Amino acid sequence: MHGGTCYSPNRCRCATGYKGELCGGVQSQAFLPTIEKINATFTYHRETLKRDEYSYKCDATHMTKPDITWTNQGKFNVLEFYLKASLDDTYVFSRNPRPVPSYISTVQFGIVSATASVVHMKLKNGGYYKAKTDNLSCSKPSPTNPITDLSCNLNTSYIIQFDSGDRYMVHFSVSTGGYRNLQNGHSNFGQNTYNAIKTENSMQLHFDYEDPIHCSEDHNCTSGEIPFLLSHDVTNVKLSPFWSGWKDKLSGVSRYVFEVWKMEYSYDRNGLREPLITSAINPVPLFIQEVNATGSIHFPTYEPRDPGVYSTILEVNDRANNSKYARQVAIFDRTSNISTSLEDLIVVTTASPLSNFTWQTSQFSKIKVSWTGHFMNDVHEKGHFLEKILDYEPRLSDGKQGRRHDYKKILPRFDDNDGVRNRSSIPNIKSIIRFETVGRYVNSHLIFPKSGWKDVVPLSDNKTFPLTDIRDGDSYQLWIRAHDIMGNSKVDSAVVHFDRSPPTVHPLKVEYNIDDGKYPFSSRVRVAAEDEHSGVRKISFRFVVNGTLEEKAKKDFLIESKPKEECELIPFDCKCVPMGECFLKDTVLDINNCWLKVPIEQVANFVLLLEVTVYNSAMLSSKRLKTIGMVKHLHGIQQYYSPSNITVIRRTSSSVSIKWIQAKTCYERAGIVIILYRPDNKTKKFKVHKDADTFDLTGLSIQDLLCFHLQHGKKVEGFPTSGVAGIVIGFIAVLIVVIVVLVFLGRTGRLQPAKQRITAGIRTVRNTIRVRATSNAYNNRAYISREDDDIYFYGGMDMKEDTMKISRKNISLESELARGRFAVIFLAKYYTKTECHDVVAKTIKDDQNEEAIMKMKAKINFYTKKVGRHKNVLEFIGSVEDEVRGPMMILEYCSKGVLKQFLEAIKSNISVDIDERLSRMVFGICLGMDFLSSKQVVHRRLAARNILLNDMYEPKITGFGPDPSSDEGDDKSVGETPYPGLQSREVPGKLKQGYKMKKPEYCDDTFFKVMLKCWHYDPRKRSGFEQLKEQMNNMFTEAPGDDYYYRTNDL
Repeated sequence: MHGGTCYSPNRCRCATGYKGELCGGVQSQAFLPTIEKINATFTYHRETLKRDEYSYKCDATHMTKPDITWTNQGKFNVLEFYLKASLDDTYVFSRNPRPVPSYISTVQFGIVSATASVVHMKLKNGGYYKAKTDNLSCSKPSPTNPITDLSCNLNTSYIIQFDSGDRYMVHFSVSTGGYRNLQNGHSNFGQNTYNAIKTENSMQLHFDYEDPIHCSEDHNCTSGEIPFLLSHDVTNVKLSPFWSGWKDKLSGVSRYVFEVWKMEYSYDRNGLREPLITSAINPVPLFIQEVNATGSIHFPTYEPRDPGVYSTILEVNDRANNSKYARQVAIFDRTSNISTSLEDLIVVTTASPLSNFTWQTSQFSKIKVSWTGHFMNDVHEKGHFLEKILDYEPRLSDGKQGRRHDYKKILPRFDDNDGVRNRSSIPNIKSIIRFETVGRYVNSHLIFPKSGWKDVVPLSDNKTFPLTDIRDGDSYQLWIRAHDIMGNSKVDSAVVHFDRSPPTVHPLKVEYNIDDGKYPFSSRVRVAAEDEHSGVRKISFRFVVNGTLEEKAKKDFLIESKPKEECELIPFDCKCVPMGECFLKDTVLDINNCWLKVPIEQVANFVLLLEVTVYNSAMLSSKRLKTIGMVKHLHGIQQYYSPSNITVIRRTSSSVSIKWIQAKTCYERAGIVIILYRPDNKTKKFKVHKDADTFDLTGLSIQDLLCFHLQHGKKVEGFPTSGVAGIVIGFIAVLIVVIVVLVFLGRTGRLQPAKQRITAGIRTVRNTIRVRATSNAYNNRAYISREDDDIYFYGGMDMKEDTMKISRKNISLESELARGRFAVIFLAKYYTKTECHDVVAKTIKDDQNEEAIMKMKAKINFYTKKVGRHKNVLEFIGSVEDEVRGPMMILEYCSKGVLKQFLEAIKSNISVDIDERLSRMVFGICLGMDFLSSKQVVHRRLAARNILLNDMYEPKITGFGPDPSSDEGDDKSVGETPYPGLQSREVPGKLKQGYKMKKPEYCDDTFFKVMLKCWHYDPRKRSGFEQLKEQMNNMFTEAPGDDYYYRTNDL
C-alpha cells in the first residue's frame, strides 16, 4: 500500500505494481476500479406538458470495446449519463502485505476521478468533423479525497438536432489513486500523491434516418436481384418467397420480416385489401417470421388453410429501425372447381323459343349461342378472387411526437405489378377467365372433339357459328370449355336441330262415351299425324262453340317418343326421325266429357267443334277441325249419381261412425247434409264438408235409443248389451242415416228435384231416434247447443294437410295457464328453423273422450276452413297431432292478458294516453268483427272477457267458433251493471219505449253516438260492423304501417 521502501529521496526499492519517484506511480492492473454500470439516456422532454415524449437508452456496461448503437430518432433535449464504479482497497492491498516504513504516517487510496467526454460528430463531404464537445465530471472524488464506491449522475440539457449520419460519442474514464503523508522523525515532511491509473469505456450513438434501398433504385444491381417475389402467385402449394439486392449505406440491413394476410373484399371501393386497423379491432397477420440479414438467408414458407387471396408483405429493416416494405399477392386454392348452372343453360338464341331453343326454323346460315351464367367457379366468385387489389393503406407511427407517421406503406415500385395475380383485376365472367368452343355436324359416329378448339377472343359468353349446307332434320352440336385461373376446366355442350316444314295431319276419328277410358266419363280421339324431320311432339285440343267460336276448353298432350327397337317391330305405324327419336303415326287420346259441361239451359242445343293442333318438335303446327255435335249426348253431362256403399264403420255406446263412397260427377258438390229421422217425423240435419266421406255422430246415450224400426235377423255386433236395454229380445236396432249431396246443377232450379229423388228411395226404411229435450235457448242463434251444426260439420271433417300441421317435436309445453271444461291451456314454445316463439297450446284434458276429440277437430277445421287471418283476430298458427293428448291447437300468445282485467285495473287511473289506447282498441275490435262478419262468422259472445291483448296492447278477438256456449251471463263484464236500477223483467218494456242508458263516464260524445246506433230497437236500423267501420274510420287518421291516430271531430 505504501509502494515500497525509500532510503533517501532518490533511492527507493519499489514493490511490485509501483514505480517512479518515491514509488508513487501505480501501474498494476489490480489497482483498476471496477465499473459496475455505464449508460446514457437521450430524452425529448416537452416542457409545456411537463412530460417526456420519448427517450432512448444506451448501455455500455461490461463492454470490452466501444458500444455502437443505431437509432432513427431525431430530436433530444435532455442527455443523462449514469456511472457506477467501486474499488475494494482492502482486498487489493491485502495481496501485497509489506510493513509500513516509519517515514509514512498516513495512506489513502481509491477512486479519485470520473469523467464523461461528449463529442458530437457530423458528416460532411464524406468525412466527419467535431460539431460540439463537452466534458462532464463527477464532483465527489479527487486525489485528496479518494473514495471506494462511486455512483454519479451527469446530465446536460440543451437542444440537440441530429441529422442522418451524425455520431454522438461518449467516453467514460474512472481513475484510482490517492496520497501518502510523509514524516521525518516526528515532524511532518509533506504529502506525496499517487500517480492515477484509470479504466476507460466508450459508447457511440449513430443516427440513420434513411430507409434501406434496393439496388434497382440506384441502378446498381449486378445479377438481376429481385426486391420480392413469390415462386407462384396462383398456387395450390405453399407460398414460397424470395428476395435479394437490399442494402443500407449507413447502418446496414439488420433483418427481414415476412408476413401473410388474408385479403378481404371492400364493397365500398370494389376491391381486395388487407384487414384495416379500427378502434375496435387490431388485426394480426396469419403468419409472421423474422429472418436475420447476416449470413445465408433461409427463406420461410407458409401454407394457407383455406382458399383465398393472400397478401404477403416483406419488411426490410436496418440497424436503426428504418424499414421499407414490398408486397406480393397470391391466390391459394386446392379445393374449388367449375360448376354449371341448371337454370342458366347453353342457349342457341337463333332457335325457336317455343321449342325451348332446341330447334331452329329460320336463318340456316348461322347460329348464335349464349352461355351467360352457365359456367362459374362459385368459390372464386363469392370470394372476389379476381377483383382489383386496392392500394395498401399506410399504418403504424412512432407516436404523436415521433419522427415517423404511417411509415408502414408500400411504394408503387415495390407493389405487385407483375405476374398472373397482380394488383390489376383479371378479366373474367363469373370467375371464368377463358372460353374455348368447337362445333360439329351431328352424325351417328360423333365423338368428343380433341381438335379444332378456338378461344373466344375477346372474352365473351356468346358466339356466332357460320353454317353451310343445312337441311331439314340436320343437327349441329356445340361444345364450350371453360377455364378458371387455377387451371380447372369444365366442358358442356348443346345440340340444335333444324326444321322448316310443319307436320302432316290426317282426318280425325272420334269415339264417344267409351267404357274403358281414362276418365269416369270419357270419349276418345284418334289423331293420325307425322313429321319426317322432327316428329310429332305435342297435340293440342281446343273445344269451341259452333258459330261463335268461343273457346270452351283447351287441353295439351305431350307425345312421348318410342324406343327404336320397339319402332322397328311396327315399321308401318312408327317412324324414326334423323335426330334418333321414333314416333307412332297414330296417337290415341282420351278426353273428359266433363270438360264440355255447359249451363243447363244451353244443353239442349249446344254444339261444339274440336280443333286439333299438331306440333312437331320444332313447334311448327298444322290444324284439323272435327264437329263434336250435341253435348247432351255425352255421358256425364246433366247427370248426377247419389253416394253409394253407405256403411257403419264404428259403433260405441254413445256414438256411431258412418262412411260412404262419393259419386262420380262432372259438377262441383256444394255440400253434404246428413238427415236423422226421428220418431215424431221430425228431422235433424247435419252439414258436412263437401269432400268428406266419413261422419261421427256422438253424444248419444242409452235413454236416447228408444224408438227404432225393427226387423228380424241376427244380432249386430258393436253396441254393448246395455245399449239395447228395454228393446224386445230377438230384435235389433238398425239406424239408417240419410246422406244428401247438394250439387251445382246450374241456375235452372233442378237442385230440389234431385234432392227429392235421392231421399225418395229410403223413405220406406224410416228410422227414428229421440234425443234429449232441448230448451228454446238451443234454438237461439246467440247460443250453441251440444248438437250445434257447426260442431258436427267441422268435427266430422277429416283433418287434411291444409290444416297447417306442425310437427310435435317443434312444440314444447312449458306451463299450464288455464283449465276449462274439456281443454287445458298451456304456455308453449314453438321452434321454427331459425327462431323460437311463445305460443299457446290448447289440448284436450286427460280424461279425453270421442266427443272431446271431435270438438277439438271441429275447432281446428273451423279456424282453417272458415276463419283465416286478421291482425285483430286471435291467430291460429297450426295444429299438432299428439299420440297421448290427441289433436292440439297452437294459437297466438297474448302476453297482456284479457281486456276485462285490463279495464278493471285502469278504471281508477284514466289518463289521456289510456283514453287514446282504449280508442285504438275499440277500432281494432271493430275491424276484427267486420272481418269475421265478412267470413259469415257469428261471434255470439262478444264481450271484454273474449278480447285478448298482445304485448303492443292490440286487441285480439277470441271466444267464437263451433264451441258449446257457456252458461255464464255477462254479469262479470267490465264497467257498471247495464240498466242500473231496473229489474230484469222491466228491461224489455223500457226498451220498447225507447229507453237508452246514459253515456258512460269516460266515453266521449263521438263514441256515444256510435253506441246509440247499435242500441236501436229495430234490428234493421242498427249499424252492422261494416257500417261501424265506415263510421269509425272517419275518427282515425291513417298513417304508414296501417297505424291509426284518433281524431276528435264528430261523425
